[in-house]
Amino acid sequence: MSHRYWHGGVYREQGEYARAEALYSEGVNAARRVLGPEHPDTLGYASNLGHVYDDEGKQARAEALLRDTLEKQRRVLGAGHPDTIQTLQYLASMYQLQGKYASAETYTSQALAAKRKAVGAENADTMDIAADLLLAYISQGKFAEAEPLAREAVQFERKEESDGWQRFRAETELGAALSGQTKYTEAEPLLVEGYRGLSARVDRIPADERYYLRYAREWLVQLYRAWGKPVKATEMSQLPHGVPGPPH
Repeated sequence: MSHRYWHGGVYREQGEYARAEALYSEGVNAARRVLGPEHPDTLGYASNLGHVYDDEGKQARAEALLRDTLEKQRRVLGAGHPDTIQTLQYLASMYQLQGKYASAETYTSQALAAKRKAVGAENADTMDIAADLLLAYISQGKFAEAEPLAREAVQFERKEESDGWQRFRAETELGAALSGQTKYTEAEPLLVEGYRGLSARVDRIPADERYYLRYAREWLVQLYRAWGKPVKATEMSQLPHGVPGPPH
């Protein structure tokens, strides 16, 4: 099979979803015909096609394809295979952006457990999935559950990615978890530094993850409102957030 179909990822990163869909769809059809419906390449193309459907707002098609692909990958490749974990992440991201936070938590938890088993907890890819799980926790108000995982993420990122945008993502998530438990004094510097760090590194953040900057600002506003500091809340609400909203 030609790997030109994987170039759909380039189109997707550029926001050219129609071209990405066309290429992945062609790849799925060709792979099914040449390799069979459950070949790893076929399933890989299908997973990416489902992700592009989600980008395009075709949620029903995305969900059906991703869930079918996940079932086959678990059976053919196993729960710990990187492709299986990737599809779990795609499903979780879809549900998170739809506001279906419990479903997002379910799939992200499965992805995190599988990734930890495959490569360990002290791993950048593991921490990327942990960040997604933290977002699902915070979105549901599960702040006490989020705090220990957020502390783990901050410790890892400060050690491994001290100047990376991921460090500041982790700090904002820890700040949000603390703020939700009314630990405002501890939360404030984390949220402020996290927002500033993400803002300064926005060009380094992948386009489909820049919504973390928007969340960072929103969490700062929520902190100051809950803390009884409306002037600060107003100031924060007027700051740029880098992107108009979550991808879609």
